[in-house]
Amino acid sequence: MSELHQRLANGFPDRSAPTRASIPSDARGIVQWVAALPLANAVSASRVLLQGIRELNGLRLDASVRLHALETLRSPMAQLVAQADRQVVGSSFPLPQAKQQLGLQSREFHEAFALGYRMVVHDLCSPGGKLPFLKGGTAALASARAIGHYGESLLRGYLLYQAPSPGVWQALHDLYRFTDAIGVVDKAVADPLLGKAAVTPKHCYAHVLLLAISNPYRLAQKEMADAHEAMRAWALHCDLSTAGGATDFDVAQDQDRGPGYTPDERHAAGAKRLAFTAARAQQFLERELSLAGVAPGPLSFGLKGGPKAALGQDLIRRLCSAWRPQFDRNHSRLAAGHELETLIGLHAIHFHLAGRLDFENFVRELRGPGISLSERDRTASWAQGSGDNSRALPTRARVLDQGLGGYRLQWGAESGAKARIGELVGLASPDDDDAVEREWMVGVIRWLRFTLDGQVDAGVELLARQAEPAALRISEAGTSFKTPVRAIELEPLHPGNGGLSFLAPSIGERSFARMEVSMRPDRYAETREPRVSVIADIDLLENTGAYLRVAAKAKNAENSAA
Repeated sequence: MSELHQRLANGFPDRSAPTRASIPSDARGIVQWVAALPLANAVSASRVLLQGIRELNGLRLDASVRLHALETLRSPMAQLVAQADRQVVGSSFPLPQAKQQLGLQSREFHEAFALGYRMVVHDLCSPGGKLPFLKGGTAALASARAIGHYGESLLRGYLLYQAPSPGVWQALHDLYRFTDAIGVVDKAVADPLLGKAAVTPKHCYAHVLLLAISNPYRLAQKEMADAHEAMRAWALHCDLSTAGGATDFDVAQDQDRGPGYTPDERHAAGAKRLAFTAARAQQFLERELSLAGVAPGPLSFGLKGGPKAALGQDLIRRLCSAWRPQFDRNHSRLAAGHELETLIGLHAIHFHLAGRLDFENFVRELRGPGISLSERDRTASWAQGSGDNSRALPTRARVLDQGLGGYRLQWGAESGAKARIGELVGLASPDDDDAVEREWMVGVIRWLRFTLDGQVDAGVELLARQAEPAALRISEAGTSFKTPVRAIELEPLHPGNGGLSFLAPSIGERSFARMEVSMRPDRYAETREPRVSVIADIDLLENTGAYLRVAAKAKNAENSAA
């Protein structure tokens, strides 16, 4: 038995002969079994079907019999997973327990099907690992299906911002290497779930790698799902080879990991390495963007005869920017290991910047009792889960590495930290004696990953090393100022890198004409009167859904006394 063939069997369950109590595996019996599934009740049907595929994977069956059974079960599985995806994608984080379980179940479905198709490839070429006569199409189909379902299981993990299940990447590498060895890696097979589109095992493998190097952990759920679909077409422009170049990603195929989601993880080692490059895909997309010209609309991509996905041009550019083995940085990353105090969310950061003063009293201190608050600003953020801002306590995080642009942080499972992409984070040294006077830096979470043991890893971009609390009121054209909301003034990171900017809740007001910013007097000012600025020409710098970042356009801010 060849070593590559033997590796395919890693992780196989013990298999026994079918009995009368087993799930039927014959052509007629499996069709009748599927017809009896209670598909009108997705919860019940999912439970029965998942148990059925697990049972099927535990039976000793001929490869052709197993393949037919899997193909019959595949359509109802896809229907149930699609229903679950509609409930998970677009949800706010942290997910409710019920939706979290739906996402995990979808991942289990795809891993179970991938295991079944991997068994078909292994058993078809048993005992010596050689491809039987006229079985190339069957082997290619089973391999493409297995690689595709492993890729779908990775996607379901990404949608939950969770690390890959152990063994998934190794199984993907083993399948590709064996399929390549028996000479069917470029053989096209039809996939009914993709309409009339055809795929090859090599194409499916490139599809999985392309999404991985795009670092899906920095994307919103909808962006992940759309990018995954579009990348089926983009993967046709990717290349795999044994001789790598400067723009290639090294894939360690003898290790249970991918090409690396972040630049710090992209270091291949081991005896079996493969070079993967998306250079041609990037050139293809640059041409598509160029042809679109100044038209701001999304672009559609898909396989011939398959479903299409529409992606915004900004998202396409962001994805392409990750397709370099190492990001271009103006600074180096330094190993760390120290700890920082952290605050998650604008409410918590404002509370501590204000000296642990809630927003209502902060506004009263600045402007007196004449300005009322909206109900929104009497409540705490989603991260705190309570209207009592005194509960916005700092959480300790470990710094994995750092640079001038930000930090890679890790919160322990015991911290209970709740985080999401685009959320604001306050950072401070834990050594300050007076926590009330602690100097807080402000950053934003750009990527996020939950590990299997409950830890939270995050990439935090630093927005400012100095920040001050503020109250902000907006005015639409021809209207008076509205009720105040929390705001944070950010000092520019570097001299000459623009002026002051302000963070405020993402209230969806993109067209407001003026804003009034109220702040405490300067620490060493002779007067104790608050500083009040009316900004008449506003530049929207960023809107993440969690916050707005705005600034005055050059030379358009005028100060007025309160």
